[in-house]
Amino acid sequence: MKQYKRILFSFIPLVLFSSCSGLLDLEPETQVSDQGVISDKRTSLAALYGIYNNLQSSYPTTVTAFNLAGDNVITYANPTIIVPDRNVEDNGGAPFSALYVTINRANFIIHRVPGVVDNQFTSAERNQIIGEAYFLRALTYFDLARFYGGVQLITKPTERIDTHKGLKRSSLPATYEQVLADLNEAERLITNTTDRSRATVYAVYALKARLFLYTEQWDQAEEYASKTIATSGLALVKPYTAFYTTKLSNESIFEIVFTAADANTYWRSYLSRDDGGNQTYVPEASLIAALRDSERGGTRQQVLRESSQEPGLFAIQLYNKKDGTGSLFVLRLAEQYLIRAEARARKTNADIAAAIEDIRAVQARAEVTSVLELTATSAAEDVLAAIEHERRLELAFEGHRFSDLVRTGRAGEVLGEYNALLKESYQWVFPIPASSVEKDPALEQNPGFE
Repeated sequence: MKQYKRILFSFIPLVLFSSCSGLLDLEPETQVSDQGVISDKRTSLAALYGIYNNLQSSYPTTVTAFNLAGDNVITYANPTIIVPDRNVEDNGGAPFSALYVTINRANFIIHRVPGVVDNQFTSAERNQIIGEAYFLRALTYFDLARFYGGVQLITKPTERIDTHKGLKRSSLPATYEQVLADLNEAERLITNTTDRSRATVYAVYALKARLFLYTEQWDQAEEYASKTIATSGLALVKPYTAFYTTKLSNESIFEIVFTAADANTYWRSYLSRDDGGNQTYVPEASLIAALRDSERGGTRQQVLRESSQEPGLFAIQLYNKKDGTGSLFVLRLAEQYLIRAEARARKTNADIAAAIEDIRAVQARAEVTSVLELTATSAAEDVLAAIEHERRLELAFEGHRFSDLVRTGRAGEVLGEYNALLKESYQWVFPIPASSVEKDPALEQNPGFE
């Protein structure tokens, strides 16, 4: 295999992903343009499924962009350093406009569904739909913040693309405050506890735990991760591969599902030519070595497959269903253990022993053979280094690595080894697409990309 000691900052064109009809029985609304569209229970549900339909199209791009921005995934065909380019529409894969489509659809539901008159529409059903819209808006603003920093906060539906023109970008803390406010509403309204292809109470808990980790509210991160971990019906599944080979497994908290009739195509970019893919994206060499080391990677090495046509070339198996029915994993239980471990190690009254216990739970499921050489008296920085390592391996291809390095202040040190430009802090966010900035002068470009 070609050994690449370089990083790709993902501004090469990505494959566009498409989906057909909605998730369940109703066709999603592709556009919500006036109040008459959402008029009863059926059209309220159709509008909600329209948001999930948009996630089917946009979330593969989101995950791939985050993957390529870090040091876990590179491209096979063009292993060179590629720097951010504000002139590439949507940054060659870092979504901007598509995420605002999701937000606008959520805004219509949040503002219109409360006024719907329908005798067949119970209060619980109405609240569930509105709560899911709040959750999905929170998830979208959270990803926008991870990509771009503070963004324009649009909370009312718009029927024209330029309605919010002139609105200044909010700060990153204010953007996170909007995420939390939406999650609080979602927690109040959602009653779903079973269908993990849609937002549940536990998905709200899990996203709150992730948000509190990013905002360094350690006690709250521990609290909400613990709520999620304690949930009946959630468990780390064995073998390790079961969480991605089994749709909606017991480890899943929220995943974006596809069917044979409503298939994804992103698997082609990850699977090898042996399996009918084009292997556009491949794992980076140091990650391959770590995953294949049984003492560190354990059974997680099964997420890799060596090519029979080109020995030394490995393909990613996480998205391995060639019929297009593979899911995208937004929230799963292993992450919650690692969130709680980090929160316990970082909080004022650190609980090192409990943090180590959480790390060991994740390692045990992966059948890691080495004993974690940490004890209750270990230094917090040693425990945090172990957590960072576990997050890199456990969540390798789920879009966390780049943001983990940025939020912990380690992006310059780690990514700078691949590209000196990435030692500069302005490179730790994506540029707003130039076309969007040109259309709205109030939409200030991120510093360094002017």
